[in-house]
Amino acid sequence: MAFIIDAWDFNQQPASRVTDLTGKPVVGCWYHLERDTDGLEDWLKQADIPEPLIDAMTEEDTRPRFQRLKEGFVLLLRGVNLNQGAAPEDMLSLRILSYKGVIYTFRKRPFKAITHIRESLEKQDGPDDLNDFLVHLVEQLNLRIEDVIDAVEVKIEDMEAGGYDNTAVQQQEISKLHRRLLRLNRFVRPQLAALDKFTTESERSMDNEMHQWLLNERDTTQRLLEQIDLMLEQLWMQRELLQQAVAEKMNRNTYWLSVIAGVFLPLSFLTGVFGINIGGMPGVENEDAFEIFTYALVVIAVIEFLLLRRLRFW
Repeated sequence: MAFIIDAWDFNQQPASRVTDLTGKPVVGCWYHLERDTDGLEDWLKQADIPEPLIDAMTEEDTRPRFQRLKEGFVLLLRGVNLNQGAAPEDMLSLRILSYKGVIYTFRKRPFKAITHIRESLEKQDGPDDLNDFLVHLVEQLNLRIEDVIDAVEVKIEDMEAGGYDNTAVQQQEISKLHRRLLRLNRFVRPQLAALDKFTTESERSMDNEMHQWLLNERDTTQRLLEQIDLMLEQLWMQRELLQQAVAEKMNRNTYWLSVIAGVFLPLSFLTGVFGINIGGMPGVENEDAFEIFTYALVVIAVIEFLLLRRLRFW
């Protein structure tokens, strides 16, 4: 069955891989499935899973949410996309269905979090039961979101310490980071709400210790969301400071252009007057007139410079 990526039996310790996949799903097992592979829907129907739940697990676009069922629950989560060549903020959908004592997870692209749990199970160092598996899964999703957020935070700190010399490049970097955080925020916020409901509902099915671990992971998601909100505020502040730096640079350039124009305005006036090519211009018959006129322009320019300096124009 090509749609079954992996399956583990938690009815014994340590958990063992399910080798016989021809029959119906076994209570106490976890089945990891490829949701866009032919034959999956028929297999789920044979497992007595209602068609609305099958549609919810295989639909294309979903947002994080939790739904309690009479014989289980539906938990839709998102994880950062750490596949090669992908953007981490394009978060992947992971659908979790707990139904009649069996847990099914559905994915379209590989998840590093799932891979880590499978590897730990192979080393006989993984979760002890299905509840432990769910807590481990939320933990691994949070760890990878945290890694991406920490990388963004480092870039923001470097930007704050680097000054505002190359404003064009910095503007592009701010826009890139802002877009990344907005995409993360789009799914982490409803994911927190889904985990809130899941934590409340799981209090009846989990023992105290396991429920406390789940609460800790819910708090971690809350902290990650707060960290995203804080960094969004930091980026807005960086954008304002960058715009202020650009405005100051433009004002400074405009100011110096005005000073230069002020210095050369009377000089331009004099050169314009003495450039009139009509009779009666003074100095036309004097061979030293051009040299005298040039020295006069230099003296006027020096006097203007000293006058502007005394008036504290800069």
